[in-house]
Amino acid sequence: MMRGGGGMGGGMMRGMRGTSADSMFAPSNDNLTDEDVVGRVYDNRVVMRFMTFIKPYKGYALIALASLLVYAAVNAGIPLLIKYGIDWAVAEGEVGRVHIIGAAFMVITVIHFLSNRLQFIFISRTGQHVLYDLRSGMFSHLQNQSNAFYHRTPIGRIMSRMQSDILQLQETFELLALALAELVTVGAIITLMLIVNWKLALVCMFVVPVLTLIMMYWQRFARHSFMRIRRAIAMVNGEYNQNITGVRVVQSLNRQDENMAHFRTLNQEYLDANLEAARYSGMLQPLVELLIGLGIGLGVVLFGGWLLQRDALEVGTLVAFAFWIQRFFEPIRQLTMQYSQLQRAMAAGVRIFEVLDLDPDINDKPDAVALPEVKGEIRYNDVTFHYVEGVDVLKNINVHINAGENVALVGSTGAGKSTFVNLLHRSADVTGGSISVDGYDLRDVKRESLVHQMSMVLQEPYLFSGTVRENISYQNEELTEDQIIEAAKAVGAHDFIMDMDNGYGSELAERGINLSIGQRQLISFARAIAGNPRILVLDEATANIDTHTELLIQQALSRILKGRTSIVIAHRLSTIRNADKIVVLDRGRVAEVGNHDQLLEAGGVYAQLYAINYGLSGPSVDVAPVGGEVIGADGLSPAAAD
Repeated sequence: MMRGGGGMGGGMMRGMRGTSADSMFAPSNDNLTDEDVVGRVYDNRVVMRFMTFIKPYKGYALIALASLLVYAAVNAGIPLLIKYGIDWAVAEGEVGRVHIIGAAFMVITVIHFLSNRLQFIFISRTGQHVLYDLRSGMFSHLQNQSNAFYHRTPIGRIMSRMQSDILQLQETFELLALALAELVTVGAIITLMLIVNWKLALVCMFVVPVLTLIMMYWQRFARHSFMRIRRAIAMVNGEYNQNITGVRVVQSLNRQDENMAHFRTLNQEYLDANLEAARYSGMLQPLVELLIGLGIGLGVVLFGGWLLQRDALEVGTLVAFAFWIQRFFEPIRQLTMQYSQLQRAMAAGVRIFEVLDLDPDINDKPDAVALPEVKGEIRYNDVTFHYVEGVDVLKNINVHINAGENVALVGSTGAGKSTFVNLLHRSADVTGGSISVDGYDLRDVKRESLVHQMSMVLQEPYLFSGTVRENISYQNEELTEDQIIEAAKAVGAHDFIMDMDNGYGSELAERGINLSIGQRQLISFARAIAGNPRILVLDEATANIDTHTELLIQQALSRILKGRTSIVIAHRLSTIRNADKIVVLDRGRVAEVGNHDQLLEAGGVYAQLYAINYGLSGPSVDVAPVGGEVIGADGLSPAAAD
């Protein structure tokens, strides 16, 4: 059984918009696209939410943090050791002191190496565990979303959030950890500089306010440049996707040159956006280097040299300040280089938590009960349903389906047929009235226990990568080999499966594309009945298959529907004329209910549909059934005419 299959309820879901939860991360505009979102350099909401995923691994995180702090402290303290080596040992000519300083320097170097190594190991270990939990959490959460969510959300955006955004969020942790180390280093450097010589420290740091003003001005232009790149790459990727997936149409219409010209325009915009970003980055880095040079030149060389001439400063202190100034600006240089990466990571966090904050459209009540094994009696009691307030799609539907009854659902396009069965499957809840199975209101039972006893065969058969055996037993992996074979034989699929290289162990390609559409549909039928469902829904299940395959399925239906409650939606009236009951929907209402002969005699909506259907086969129609088919005067069945 395919739960929430791709073809089910297309008309139902297209009308639904918005989200079911007012997430703190949700965009204010439903039309907001991913490329329009540019994150802040630091977003406290994302960081705090991300920390909840780190909590189970706080041991790893604490080791990483401790190592990081030690590394930062040692990194800032090395110039101080150099100062004492020059002023306390070398300048005074004490060989013993030189050995002490040398030994201390070796110890510090080892500590520096070990702390650096540990921080990388445990930051990576923490990040990978969080990445694993995020992927698992996203997968589980998306599995619980309704069809409405997938019909209103492009699959590309979902895949982007599942893959690239989660990786970006991992980088958030790593970048923040490194940024913390850099900030601790800067703080330690400033503290040591002020302690050692506060006058020289203030002179050396005169460039900090200048750098701050430059960064504020630069960010305004850089932000625009990053947004331009995101929009441009989205357009390029979209053009790739559209032309590759539609390459047969492109080639058949000889549109290669025109499409290439259009792609060059989009690609040129992407090139221009990247060149603009490169210009801004190329402007910032030299400015930072210039400020470092000014800090060393004006602060250390000029003012420090002036103090040294007046014996107000030691040589070791001057050397230490030269190192400190370089190390002071190194974190700033790193942060400016990581500016766009931090923005992308924060934006990725917003997008991921936006998805995780979405509640499924359909939720079980807290006191919902498990539906026991059902017989299959279904009642629609004055059911009304709408997607948009005030525009009812189904209106006062009252239908009683007895257990084991075969019911056909017919009507013109847009009459509400798919919505009718989607409500039974609880892809959405009724907005008025109720639907019950064996007397249980569907809203009072756990959806899993309901869906477990139902199967749906959709118009578009969907098979998964894996073996034929795995696909047939998809709903119930505990099925025995005999049960799998029995299901395949019941629908007429056993023979062609055995003709495959490895029989039931044959590997299927993605979506089963190495099989014909008819073979895929037969396996879908086998999968649907393998779990022995009490209720079976066929939603245009024979619409896209050839006449021969449909005949095989018609012959199998009499066997597989026996003893089960079934609802069959079909435009080909030949597939449902032997149904126990035919429900005719017209503009969201039940127009007629009866069997084939009764409805023809009534001369209503069904009779009109019947006339149109058989009119496709020719002016003269012989309505005598032959093996479940109706043969026209031209020797073709309506299925063949379709």
